[in-house]
Amino acid sequence: MLSSADAFLGFIKWILSLHLFSEERLAEILEEFNGIQGVVENDLYISAYEEVARYMSRIMSSKEMVGFLKSNNDALSKLPREQYYFVEAVIDEYSAKKMDVSELVSSSPERYREYLNKRFG
Repeated sequence: MLSSADAFLGFIKWILSLHLFSEERLAEILEEFNGIQGVVENDLYISAYEEVARYMSRIMSSKEMVGFLKSNNDALSKLPREQYYFVEAVIDEYSAKKMDVSELVSSSPERYREYLNKRFG
């Protein structure tokens, strides 16, 4: 199993490879944690996953996010304990806008759905 640091660094590399936002924007997103290095040094993985998720939820429509979740289930469940919070934060952002999140929940990795249904169902 991947360590938290390796999973997070791999996740960040993968997200950046999708060109959803730049390295400069990522630095801004993670600025409060002193960047990627600060996240790793201080074990702030969950908070960092949540911040990246919130940012992505603001720049993507719910339909785009459904496609993102569906096509990336494996990548989003490599380290379920922490990456769950990425998915939860994504759905929470749309839920806060009073949007129907049932399609987002059903598009998330299967291992997360029971918990997401309890939280957002």
